[in-house]
Amino acid sequence: MAGRPREFDDDQVVQAAMDAFWRNGFEATSAQALVESTGLGRGSLYAAFGNKENLYHQALSRYHAFSIDFHREIFAAGGTVKDRLRQLLEKGSEIDLSNIERNGCMAIFSSLERNAKDATVEALSRAYITRLEGMFVTLFAEGIAAGEFSAERNAEAMAKAFMCGYFGIRVFGRMVHDESYLRHAIDALLNGL
Repeated sequence: MAGRPREFDDDQVVQAAMDAFWRNGFEATSAQALVESTGLGRGSLYAAFGNKENLYHQALSRYHAFSIDFHREIFAAGGTVKDRLRQLLEKGSEIDLSNIERNGCMAIFSSLERNAKDATVEALSRAYITRLEGMFVTLFAEGIAAGEFSAERNAEAMAKAFMCGYFGIRVFGRMVHDESYLRHAIDALLNGL
């Protein structure tokens, strides 16, 4: 005899859990907060996802996919490589400044909070960064091929250096919460390319 069919959509539950984890981080998101955000009882939640860690891993994977799509959309837009990088930096800063109730970029803060404690989060984070780095390398290679950057430049080195600056600006945005400060940092980063 088969069990009762599920009366909820896994994707919607993972999305709701992602929002809760994004707002509060892993540690500060209680089981009760997950119950309230997903609309499921504890029994249903844990029967479907096993435990809080498993649900967090699925939520983080969802966030990473969302982030990859966000970057892909900007990178596919027209304009110079620098124009697209400026758009990325400005949109990222805008998101960080407008969503103060969230912890900024979940990809960054999940790593800071969980990498040393959770091997799965560390593996997911490494896979995300590797994939994102590949996208940046392709973008910088396009700029080199178009003559926007010197032919002597190395797309991989440019991608790594830019990502450090980009994620640094995202973290600083949460710390200083000052639009003009971020605007100056964005200009300096782009002028250094």
